[in-house]
Amino acid sequence: MAKGFGQKKTPPATKRQTSQWDSIQEETRDRLFFQLLDAISESHRNFQTVDQRIAREINLLLEANQEQLDEHFVKVLRYHSSAILSEVPPKGQKGIAARLMILSYCIHEFKKGNEANNLEIAIAGYEIAVTVLTYEAFPEQWAACQNSLGNAYHRRFKGDRAENLERSIACCQNALQVLTRESRPIMWAEIQKNLAIAYGNRIRGDRLENAELARIACCTAMEVYTREAMPEAWAQLQNNLGLIYRDRIYGDKAENLEKAIACYQNGLLFRTREEFPELWAQTQTNLASAYRHRLHGDAVENMEKAIAANKAALQVYTQDAFPADWAGVQTNLGNAYVHRRKGDRNENLEMAIAAHQAALKVFNPDDFSREWAMTQMNLGKCYFMVESREKAIASYQSALKVCTPTAFPFECFNAGETLGKIAFVMGDWQLAIEGYGIAIEAVETSRTWATSELRRQEILSEAIDLYANIVQACINNKQLDKAVEYVERSRSKRLVDLMASNDLYSSAEIPAEIQQYLQDFERLQQQIDKERGRNQPTNDFDNSKLDNSRAALAAYNQTIADLEAEKLLIWEQLRRLDPVLAGQIRVNPLKFPSIQKLIDKPTTAIISFYATVSDTLIFVVRQNEITLQSCASLGFEALHGWIFQNWLGQYVNDKDSWKEELVGMLAEIAKLLNLKDLILWHLEGISELIIVPHFALHQIPFAALPIGDNRYLGDKFLIRYAPSCQVLEFCQQRPSLGNNLNCGTIEDATGDLPCASFEGEQLAVLYSIPDNRRLKGRHQATVSNYRELAQTVQILHSSHHAQSRFDNPLESTLILGDGCITLGQLMTPAWRLPQLSDVFLSCCETGLGLTEFTGDILTFSTAFLSAGARSVISTLWAVDDLATALFSIFYYQEWQQGKNRPEAIRQAQVKLRELTGHTLAASYKPQLTELLKEKLKETDALRKISQAERKACSSGSSDYRQWDEEYKKYDKIGQQIYRSRENLDKFCQESKPFYHPFYWAAFTCTGIR
Repeated sequence: MAKGFGQKKTPPATKRQTSQWDSIQEETRDRLFFQLLDAISESHRNFQTVDQRIAREINLLLEANQEQLDEHFVKVLRYHSSAILSEVPPKGQKGIAARLMILSYCIHEFKKGNEANNLEIAIAGYEIAVTVLTYEAFPEQWAACQNSLGNAYHRRFKGDRAENLERSIACCQNALQVLTRESRPIMWAEIQKNLAIAYGNRIRGDRLENAELARIACCTAMEVYTREAMPEAWAQLQNNLGLIYRDRIYGDKAENLEKAIACYQNGLLFRTREEFPELWAQTQTNLASAYRHRLHGDAVENMEKAIAANKAALQVYTQDAFPADWAGVQTNLGNAYVHRRKGDRNENLEMAIAAHQAALKVFNPDDFSREWAMTQMNLGKCYFMVESREKAIASYQSALKVCTPTAFPFECFNAGETLGKIAFVMGDWQLAIEGYGIAIEAVETSRTWATSELRRQEILSEAIDLYANIVQACINNKQLDKAVEYVERSRSKRLVDLMASNDLYSSAEIPAEIQQYLQDFERLQQQIDKERGRNQPTNDFDNSKLDNSRAALAAYNQTIADLEAEKLLIWEQLRRLDPVLAGQIRVNPLKFPSIQKLIDKPTTAIISFYATVSDTLIFVVRQNEITLQSCASLGFEALHGWIFQNWLGQYVNDKDSWKEELVGMLAEIAKLLNLKDLILWHLEGISELIIVPHFALHQIPFAALPIGDNRYLGDKFLIRYAPSCQVLEFCQQRPSLGNNLNCGTIEDATGDLPCASFEGEQLAVLYSIPDNRRLKGRHQATVSNYRELAQTVQILHSSHHAQSRFDNPLESTLILGDGCITLGQLMTPAWRLPQLSDVFLSCCETGLGLTEFTGDILTFSTAFLSAGARSVISTLWAVDDLATALFSIFYYQEWQQGKNRPEAIRQAQVKLRELTGHTLAASYKPQLTELLKEKLKETDALRKISQAERKACSSGSSDYRQWDEEYKKYDKIGQQIYRSRENLDKFCQESKPFYHPFYWAAFTCTGIR
């Protein structure tokens, strides 16, 4: 057998810069390296199947030289391997790389010595070999190297655990580019198994997604590792699958635990104590954990089964033979004793403490950092239960030295939250803040690792109580500034992400992959428009409830539901590719000084609402101070439950009843929020409010809340809104567009809102808007024309039908002549409008939407802000056609005179509610009457044409049905015009026809002043 390597010239030690090494040890390691390589035949090139004789010879050498297998041997291997490869011609390098792979594999599988060191040596060998066995030249060998590296990295002790697992996953995925089930089924299944392990232990990314990827990989591997063909490998996969089901988040927890137990029991069919004692003990330990968490069956019996299974495992896992495994079982036993219902509680807790302390004999912070930290957490729980609070705190603080938000976010969350709770109970507010604060950091880190927008919202929702707890702790600690910071961090995260990424797209090309998704998204929307027949308003109205509002009802059916579901899938894919969700951008939360910088005048204050379980908090932030009003006993359920039931509930079910009750409900809300005290004690010297609502308060028109003496909050203060301070900061940071702003209008897109046409005419005169920037009626106010206009003007005025969708906010619609623009479309990169200064949505429900627990509210108002607008005026309910037209005219008149947006809104609201019937008749009725007359004449002519065409067709034919639809459409439009004329006459006869808040209070301004 040709040895070869032993005859190589050893480079001088000085070149290795290792003079500090002990010379004898150095020579021994050098000699061992060459002996190990010489044991491998130079002709043995297939490192994927190691010759058993060679493996035995290498194993004997390793056993005899265990003490040499340390970090210095890693340097020896790297140095000599690189030196040898540099001296060999390219043709001979493959054989050397193959021998290095065999050596690395044998050390990788070596059961004695220090496992951590063995893995470092193996990784070093694999990494050198893969520089020769490249993908381009040796794809299959390269894939095998990647598989070995993946296996080694997920078992690695040294280095960053999270990074090791990422490398493991990347290596396995690399290998699967080459190795398929058809070409190499066994190795393919092995890689799937390794992937399952790596995903199961993964720290980065979303826990739910990782668990599902692990489950899929495990089940995939069982396509090859079947019970009949490969029972031992199948049993191992059953054990791994049991671990996945035990910790699975998705699905029913109780059923998942039953599946886990079944998997472990399957594994024990082959993992018997007689044949495989170590594997048997491993499965017993896992089975014990599943029984401890089990939800089905008798709780007392389940815990006894858990204790029995752990004790069974200790028959094999002794402290001397298997110290780490023994310590792990001690930990499991301790956890079982904590929850044990049988026996004396105090005795069980003492046994639990003793078991965890025993585990710490092995689990030290240097060699077993994660295990040590977890044991500290377990001890902390026990100490708290026996009322040793100081010991409990010390244990959790120790655990948090290892379980940081980035290293182990899930464990960090649990430790931080528990530490916060303990400190809160003790009244140690600063410690509570520290505990809750680090838990929030862990939550937000986990959120940034999730690539699904839905999952990001779930992660935040699951931890929303943390924010309420830390806010209260900050208040108790007299740190109102930090309380406001955490209130801000809890809200509108999704909207902030959208604005961050959309602002990026405003100055960058949209990638081709995203372009394709956008095209698919638009194609589905066109199918929905066709199905709904949006160009035919007959489908949009209930025959029995013709009214004069700008609301519209969707023609909903299963076909549309299916298309909307397809759109949602594309939306999710678009969001996954978003730079923020993809991890390319992380938006840092605002600090309090940045929040105060949003206030540019000493007479302006931010009013930030936040409800906890027990109270509603109202933070008043000024330029140089912050105060708090607490509405005691007005907890989250009391306030928001009332709004959902009385305000939104009535609005959805009976708008007439809601309108009748509106004034009373506004008075009740003002009373609940104790507005009189807020003004008296907190708002002296303030003339402008920036209101940041919380949850259901987004639906409330604060300007219309009564404050006594027939006055409203909007009479005393200028009011504008922001979903969050961070959203407001985005709007403020957008560049100024100057003073010469072009205005464009979209008017009466479906031909059935005559007052919208009147509104457009008045604005055109006021702002000298040319006809090419006015989209009038069905044929001009199309989707494509709307988009083109929105991209060319700085002021966009939309006056037509719209509808909010509580069931699916992304499908809320702006209704145009040939289709719809949905809220979801506006929030895609296809709608980047960086030049847009102002949007006035003179439509129904454009600011109406259900708010999530996270504070995110998806409405057309927030959608246009996301697309690039600086300010949006929108509506909180279905508004009246004539009142809306008049309000819009009044607003623009005031704005043209130099008033800022909230000033113009206030003056428009006052003018509308104080407008007399006499003034309406004298100033506006003649023009409106003439317009209505012309509209009716046009409509009647079109109705007669369609009637004649229908008559000329065979009854029941497609042409007949088409002309029948046209006839019904124009007939309804005619009825609507008659109704508008009747309302005009009625309003002109009243003293103040629009005094009721229903007519003027729906309009809100969101964004900059």
